[in-house]
Amino acid sequence: MRRAALVLALVLAGCGSSVPPDPPDPTLERTSRAALLAWRQDRPEQAAELFRQALARAYARDEPGPIADNATGLAAAELRLGRNAAARDVAAQARADFSRRAAAIPQALTLAEAAAEWRLGNPSAALALARTITAGEGAPRARFLEGLVAADARDLVALDAAIAAIPPSGTPDLVADLAELEGRRALIANDPTRARTLLAAAAAARREVRDYPGMARALALEAEAARRGGDTRFAGDLWLRAARSAAAMGNDRDARAWFTAAEAAGRPAADTSLVRGAREGLAALAEDASPRR
Repeated sequence: MRRAALVLALVLAGCGSSVPPDPPDPTLERTSRAALLAWRQDRPEQAAELFRQALARAYARDEPGPIADNATGLAAAELRLGRNAAARDVAAQARADFSRRAAAIPQALTLAEAAAEWRLGNPSAALALARTITAGEGAPRARFLEGLVAADARDLVALDAAIAAIPPSGTPDLVADLAELEGRRALIANDPTRARTLLAAAAAARREVRDYPGMARALALEAEAARRGGDTRFAGDLWLRAARSAAAMGNDRDARAWFTAAEAAGRPAADTSLVRGAREGLAALAEDASPRR
C-alpha cells in the first residue's frame, strides 16, 4: 500500500535551496522518517513499532495528515507481517476518525482495510470497501481486490470486469496485479499452461517491488497450475519456495499449508530432498510455536 503523502513530503523537503525550518513537531517527523526508512530496508517489525509510535504522536497532535500517513504505514507493516486483524483495526480506526471529521477518507487506508478483510476471509467486507474507490490513484488496486474476490468465488463475469478495469501499465505493481488475475482466470478455465506463465510473471514482478507476501502467493498459485498440468515435482519445488518465503516473513499459516503441499508432492516423485526440506520447514514452525521454558 502507498504512503504517498508522506513520501511526497519527504521528497519535497529536500528540494529547496535554503535550510528548511524545523518541523512543527520534530519528534513526530523524526519517528515517521525512521519508520519509513525501516520499511524501505525491509524491516517490517521495526517499521511497525515506529509507525505505531508516530501514529500515537499524530493522534496527540490531532493532525489529519500525519494520522493518515502513519496509520497507512502501520497497516501496511502489519499486513506484511501477516497480522491481518491488527492491520484492519488500525485502518478502520483511522477511517472512522476521518469520517467523524467529515473529511475525505484517504484511499490508501480504505485499500489497507479491504486487503486485510480479504485476507481474513471476509470477501463481502473487502468488496464493499473496494467499491467505494471509483477513481484516482487507488482505483486500479481496488479493482485488483475486486478481482481477487471474484476469483475466489469463481465468478468469471466479475473477474473479467476487474481485469478489464485495470489499465495496461509498466508499473510493476499493476503488471503483477494483471498477471495474477489473468493467471487465476486461467486456472479457473482449466488452462494450467497459460496459468503457469502468467503466475510466474506475477511472482517476478512482485519480487521486483519487494512484495514478498504477494510473491509467495503467486508462487503457490503457480505450483497449483503445475500440479494440474501434471508436473508434480516442479509443483512441490514451487510450494517449498513459497513456504520458505512465507515463513521468513512470519506468515506461519500459509507457510505450514505450503510446506505440507510440498511434502505431499515430493513423496510420489520419490524426491527425498524436497520431502526433507518440507519436513524441516514444518519442524521449524512447530519449534517456533512451542512454548519456551
